[in-house]
Amino acid sequence: MGEVETQVAALAAMKPTQLKMEWQRAHGAVPPPVAASLLARALAHDLQSAVQGGTGEKMRQRLRGSGAGRAAPAPALAAGTQLVREWGRESHHVLMEEKGRCSYRGQTFASLSALARHITGAHWSGPRFFGVKP
Repeated sequence: MGEVETQVAALAAMKPTQLKMEWQRAHGAVPPPVAASLLARALAHDLQSAVQGGTGEKMRQRLRGSGAGRAAPAPALAAGTQLVREWGRESHHVLMEEKGRCSYRGQTFASLSALARHITGAHWSGPRFFGVKP
């Protein structure tokens, strides 16, 4: 086994407190509040990346320009906009109000997502459920 593989194996065997200390040493910052297994994987990635020369400039440019990790915002819907969605053999008609609120069958909902949850009984992205976001 090579040196990097030995170091990665050592990370996998560390206790959570040891991983947090290693993160602090490697990054000079408090570790994020994630599972110890994720800290170990991130530290292993750092080791492997350092040995292979790090992330290349082309890849850094692609990552900066790709919007990686950011969802596209849902379009703002003007008050008075009507949406219709077929679901469960029913047609659901929604009227958008001010500040993102919406009316549906005499009830007001704080957001399209709250309304989608009401209709389906499951968590949905409201803009996606109503087809206003790809």
